[in-house]
Amino acid sequence: MWLNSGGGTPTNLHEFDVYRFPTAGYAPSNPPNTPAPALAFSDDVEPRDGHGTTLVGGHVWVFDRGTNVAEVFDGASGRHVGTVSLLGGPSGDPTPDLADVSPSGSRIFVSLRGPVPLSGDPHVSTGSTPGIGVVQVQEGGRRGFLKAVVPISNRDAAGVERADPHGIGVRDPR
Repeated sequence: MWLNSGGGTPTNLHEFDVYRFPTAGYAPSNPPNTPAPALAFSDDVEPRDGHGTTLVGGHVWVFDRGTNVAEVFDGASGRHVGTVSLLGGPSGDPTPDLADVSPSGSRIFVSLRGPVPLSGDPHVSTGSTPGIGVVQVQEGGRRGFLKAVVPISNRDAAGVERADPHGIGVRDPR
């Protein structure tokens, strides 16, 4: 099991920690935090903000709203295998939030935050292209790139863009 931790308090705005939890060894008689998780990755340098996580091809992708990247880990060993930039091409500031993988495993769909965040601390949740990012997966989930953005718009009466997608779930129609 994998879990990430981002910033969010006034004294700790920027954080990107990734933990691996064992899948066995839990019992009601265990003391708290036993068995202990392993810290797989940590980077608390501004503007880090760990957020959405998804599994594709045996690799765990953990998205970072602050730096517009996904950190990729080998799901079996926990080793960090690379960083995928989501900048350029379809968006100059995608601000990836939550993600899910296509049934074929060839694409990751990730919600991209808008310019007026409706929730969350706006220091890292403010993006330029509200919508759904389409990430083309390469090398069996080890690499990829932002291929397209499907825009979402919700302008108010004053013309201010209020679209701010958060969650996403991909369903296999079969």
